[in-house]
Parts: sequence; C-alpha cells; structure tokens
Amino acid sequence: MFGILVLGLSTAAFLFGRFGCDGQTADVGSLTSQIGGYAVFKCPAVPQPRFDHDGGLRRLVAVRWTKDGQTVFTCSEGTLTTDERYDGRTTVVEPPEFSDAVYIAINVSSLRESDTGDYECHVTYSGDAGPLQHSSSRAPLPTLSSPQSSTDSTLNAVDNDMGATAGVRFRLDVEGGDVMSIPPINQTRMEHESVHFSCVKEDPEFVVQWYKDGKPLDDLPFLNGRFLVTPEGSLDIYDAALNDNGFYSCRIVSEKGTLTAGAFLNVQFKAKVVYSPAEVFLAYGKPGTLDCHFHSNPPLTKIRWEKDGFLFDTYNVPGVYHTLNGSLYFDRVEKEHGGKYTCTPFNDLGTEGPSTPMDVIVQHPPKLIVVPKVLYFRKLGDNITMPCEAEHFDNRGPAIVWQKADGKSLFYPRVTVTGGNLTLTGVRSEDRGVYRCVASNIAATISVETELIVEENLFHRKHFDLHVNSTNKNIVAYWKRPYSFCTVWSRDTSSASSNWNATATSSDGKAILWNLNTGGEYEIMVSCQDEMTGESMFSRSILTSQSKETIGQSTEELHEKPPSLVDDNHPFDIRVERSGTGFNVSWITNKSSTEHRIKRYEVKWYDAHDGSELGSASTEANKRYIVVELAGGKTYGIVVTATSTDGRQMFVGSRSFHSSAAALAATTTSSSSPSTAFTKYYYMVLFGLLIAGFVVLCCNCCSGAIK
Repeated sequence: MFGILVLGLSTAAFLFGRFGCDGQTADVGSLTSQIGGYAVFKCPAVPQPRFDHDGGLRRLVAVRWTKDGQTVFTCSEGTLTTDERYDGRTTVVEPPEFSDAVYIAINVSSLRESDTGDYECHVTYSGDAGPLQHSSSRAPLPTLSSPQSSTDSTLNAVDNDMGATAGVRFRLDVEGGDVMSIPPINQTRMEHESVHFSCVKEDPEFVVQWYKDGKPLDDLPFLNGRFLVTPEGSLDIYDAALNDNGFYSCRIVSEKGTLTAGAFLNVQFKAKVVYSPAEVFLAYGKPGTLDCHFHSNPPLTKIRWEKDGFLFDTYNVPGVYHTLNGSLYFDRVEKEHGGKYTCTPFNDLGTEGPSTPMDVIVQHPPKLIVVPKVLYFRKLGDNITMPCEAEHFDNRGPAIVWQKADGKSLFYPRVTVTGGNLTLTGVRSEDRGVYRCVASNIAATISVETELIVEENLFHRKHFDLHVNSTNKNIVAYWKRPYSFCTVWSRDTSSASSNWNATATSSDGKAILWNLNTGGEYEIMVSCQDEMTGESMFSRSILTSQSKETIGQSTEELHEKPPSLVDDNHPFDIRVERSGTGFNVSWITNKSSTEHRIKRYEVKWYDAHDGSELGSASTEANKRYIVVELAGGKTYGIVVTATSTDGRQMFVGSRSFHSSAAALAATTTSSSSPSTAFTKYYYMVLFGLLIAGFVVLCCNCCSGAIK
C-alpha cells in the first residue's frame, strides 16, 4: 500500500526553545515511510540567543542537513543545493500564510531504501546588524531556484565559524526495499523527447504493472506502440506528446505484498494552434467572439491577431476587446468586421506559428422572399407543392427546413424538399395539419406557417349553420356557437388564381369582412378548432356578391342542388312595409303544397353597417311579423328562415331596407298631437295663475305702505 507516515517535528521546536540550540542537539525520535513515499524535514530557525558574544544581532544565513554525518542538502542565499542522490526529489516547503510557525522545511519525495539513515539540521547565523526576527513572527524564507546537484565540498562550503548551531536530529526508516529498490521520480520533458520512469524490482519473479491516472497503459490508444516496460520493471515512453501529461504509477505484486509508487510527467512544448475553422459566422448587430484554439505548456503569455495580413490591434478598433484567454470579443458585430483572421499564440518557449486563415462572415438575419399560401385544399391522392425561399446575402442563404407544427415527422419518401420548396405526393388523410417553413442562420431564426386541408376530412360542417350578409361596404358572416376561436376565410372567385385568405377572426360567432373589391363575388367559409380533439373544423362555403345587398347561399347547395322544401324558382316573396312606429315583415308563397310542411318561421333583423344582430322572433302560423324600436336614418337587414315538420331548416329569404329619420319624426308627431296640445294649454294656464298671484302680492304691499 502506497502510504507514508510523516512524524511532525513540532516537538522539536518545543525542545529547541526549552533546551536551547547553542551547540546542543534535540533528539525527537524517528520517521518511517515506504519506498516511493515522501518525508518532510522541519528545522527551527529562530536565533537563540538574540545577541552574539560581541553584542551584535544574529541573522539566519543557511540551513544545512546532514545524513550519517555527511551533508546532503543546503538552503542558502535563496538556493537549494542537493547531493546528486536527491536530484529532482527535494523542495522547500513554506509555512502557511498568516502562520506563526518559524522553521525551514525540506520535502524529500520518491524515497528509496538508500535514504534510510540519521539526519540532523544545522542552522547558521551571522552577527550582521539587521533586524532581529522575533519568535512570534515568521522568518523570511528563501525564494528557491530549481534544485542543483553538487559535491560534498560544495555542500560543506558554509562557514561554520559564523555560528553553526545543531538543530533537530531524527532517524528516517524507508520500508519496502525488499520489493522495490528504485521508485519513479517526477519528469519534465520537451515534446517528442523520450521519458524514463525507474521502477526496479528486487526479484525478477515479481509482477510489474504500470498505470496512467489510474488506467492501465494498454487501455490508452494514444500510447499504443510508444511505450516499453523493461525487464527490471522501468517504463520508457518514446516521442512524448501533450496527451502524455499525467501521473504514472508502478505497482509491484509479490508474495510479500503489493507496493505502489508513482511520479508525474510534465511534457512541455511551444504554444501551438490545434484547430482553426475555415469559416466563422458572426451575427450582424449582435455580440460575437472569435476564438483561437491553442494548447500551451508552459502557460500562454500572449496572442497576436492579424486581419487581412495586417496587425489587428484591439486598442485601435472601437468595440473590440481581448478576453483573458486571448479571444477577440466584438461588442456589436458590424459589416466591416468581416475578413480573414489569423492568431499566433506564444509562451516562454515560443510559438509553433500562426493559425490557418479564418474567414469571418457577418450574417444578416434571414428574410423570406417567397412564402407558401395560408391555406391549401387538396383531395385524396392529389399532389401539392408549398414554396418557401429566403433572400441570399453575399451568395449565402440560410438553412431552410420544413416541419409539422404538431411535432410529427414528415411522410418520407412522399415528401421532398428542393431549394426550400416542399412537395408532397399522393395526399393522404394523415397529411392534414399545419406545416412550418423555418429559415435560420447564426443571426436569427424565422418561420412561416401554412395549413393543408384534405377535403375528405372536412367534418361537422352542417353544425355551423353559416350565413353571410353582403352590402356594398362589407360582408358580415355569422354562425352558430359554441366555438372558442374561429377564422373566417374568403376567396375572390372572379379571379382564377385567387387563393383562400384568413380575412377575420372571431370568438363570438360573427365577423365583418372589410376592404373587399366592390362588385366582386366571394366565397366565404369558417374554420374553428374542436375543443375536444384540437382539429380544425370547416363549414360549408357560401357564395355571395358585394355588388348588391343579398344573403349568400351555400355553394354546395347551389352546385349540388340537394332536395329542399322549395324549388329553384324561389316561391317565397319577402316584403317590408312601414306600419306606424315599426315595420311589417311579411312573406307569401304560391305553393300551397309547401305551406303545410312548415312548422314555424324565424325572423331576425340586423344592423347592415356592422352586422350585429338586433333581435329575433318566432311565429308558428302567421307569415308576418312587426319589427319595432328601430332608429331612424339607418339601414337594416331582415332574414327569414323556416323549420319543417321533420326538423329541417331552410333559407326563406332576406331584404334590406332604410329607415328614414324624417318619416319617423313625422309619424311620431302625428300620433302624439292630442297629447302635445293638452300639455301646451296646461302650461299656459299655470303661467297665467303665477302672474295673477304676483300682481295681488304687489298690491297688498303698496296699500300697507300708504296706511
């Protein structure tokens, strides 16, 4: 088991302060670790006593460690010098920030069996008149360069006559030498160099296994053919690459147990670009980022950008900035930001060179120039093509896709998309629904919808009871409820290429169609969404003309000529005559055979201007009805329908009429003249009595004054 026991030497500091260090040694026991582990050697560094024999202040000069009486490493003047046996295995450990600890600590890693022995630290001071480091403050620790190997003569170069003092002594025991003699140590190599990790087993029969970051090397494809495990157990890696960075561990399995030791590999290389797209699209008028995709070890120091072969300095370009990772950030992308860019990354080792040119293309939002119709009608088996085309900018167009609004997939292979146009062959009932053409690029996404109606699926049409009232100004459509939301569709039949258009919407059972061609003939129908199924229901279409005031009839009734209560000669005659304060609506027929089949008649009257229903009445036998309380100076419409004994309904007829304001006033004056005369005489008598009373009162006042 990869383990380590670090025996803290805080006790050493206590003994050091208690017994002093002037020529004395504090014994603190032993430290035990395993092959490949590490140990931390701490040595107190507080000057004791504070003054030398001549009264001068003492200052820390160096810390020297010995092993079995021989110097192994020295920390002096900011440099850690080590014996060649400890190359790459020693570092200085600084106390934590804001800590009161005052010591020098050396970390020795990748321990070997030969590291076993007795260690002792020696602290050297001088009598320089510098500031005394009190025991409550942290001693200044040297900033160390990379470890250096040296001979014993160099390690012993510190002048012991300056005041060398013995510090802490202890014994280090390294276990596991009977399994592994030399563990691996950390390696730093340049790219494409070879790497050697030592792992020497004591017995050739022992089994050695190597891992990288916990995974067997054989399971890593990028290392295939580039590594070799030697007979002694060591690992060689050829042609080091940046992916080789990581922690490599050697595991030796024997009858004595399993021992694991490991080390890090750091592969360094010049900063290099690893990916540069040929085209980069930025959205016009929006923020944008242009990235430089690079790898760097050591870390990146700078990135140089060029545009169209010239240095691109963000300090001279308003609205463009460098991000922390070297990318270019555009606060608002403009047309002039387009061009060919290259980036060149640098680190302490240099650069591998610039990227390939990246063509930055500024894209405008899509704009559709050809859109499908709002509504398409097709019979089963028909073919249909729905066009959709977007405008191209700089010879580049947005991506166009078709989809169904309900999320269902299109019916391939019967569906083909060519240049944005959707073609559907062999229409089936399941093809009905709303289709959406979506055009998108990096700048924006837009869409347009169209609905395909398969005529076989026009259901529930008879429940609408659609009627239209046409005037020379508008067309009013009204139908039975309940439908939460409906759309009124219109089509100008006078034009062979006329399409169905969504002209109005309504949620109260009626709608007014404005801005129609005067004198045109229109086909009207209504579609509503079924609240239970969510599918669209369409009414029968009604053909009406705006050239004269009339009530439209169903085109299916006109063309199919279904059985009716009346014949095509229109046996009913609708008349509207003034009758006192109202209007007498009557209808007669010359077909006696029709009258006995009528159960009741229904009369409705409307405001011809906005199509609003003003009232309705039902009569069972009489073929007349008096409509009252109509304002003068307006045009009204009258609609009469009949219900047969078997429950069937039919359209009897309609008329429009104008209520004259002058005539209504004259009628009102004539009918109310006796009452008006009586009121006039009443007020005259009352006024006369008031005058007489006033005269009498004045006379009484005058006579009283004379007396």
